Amino acid sequence: MAHPEIVEYADRLVVQSRMSVGMRVLFAALGCFPLLAPYELLIKIEWEHYFNFFFLFAAFISAGATFLSAILFFAAVAGLSAEIVFDRPAATVSFTQEAPAIKRTTRIYPCSDIQRVEVRERTWSDSGPTYYLSVSLADGSVIESGSSSSRAEIERIKRRVDQFLAPA
Repeated sequence: MAHPEIVEYADRLVVQSRMSVGMRVLFAALGCFPLLAPYELLIKIEWEHYFNFFFLFAAFISAGATFLSAILFFAAVAGLSAEIVFDRPAATVSFTQEAPAIKRTTRIYPCSDIQRVEVRERTWSDSGPTYYLSVSLADGSVIESGSSSSRAEIERIKRRVDQFLAPA
């Protein structure tokens, strides 16, 4: 999921985390480059013997490059876009997820089921932490927005959600 953005309407508040078409195209394009390794190492070279160290090394490198391409292509077609919609007239909160390769799913809950809305932190071993909006529901379900490296951005979204859910 991409960085969350907030869209406000008169009676609805939408927290969107969309993966853009440009990002999908970029992932797909980047997925093509590692495929040069199998072409250059296995196809372009006309191997006379396949059972030698050099061919096995080229095959190993080609397998890794093909795996990397598969991951990038998968990210292009299965990268999730999500939307959390707080609807005041219907008194509901809905969570929708979709991707080109994944069927669109929507779950709808009454606003009365919202237990708490909070900013949560996810720590990573190879980079700084990211933050996301978490909506805990009465049945134990948790709705999560996309993440951001900026805690202030997610706290701003949380404050706006809290204001929207507050009784008028």
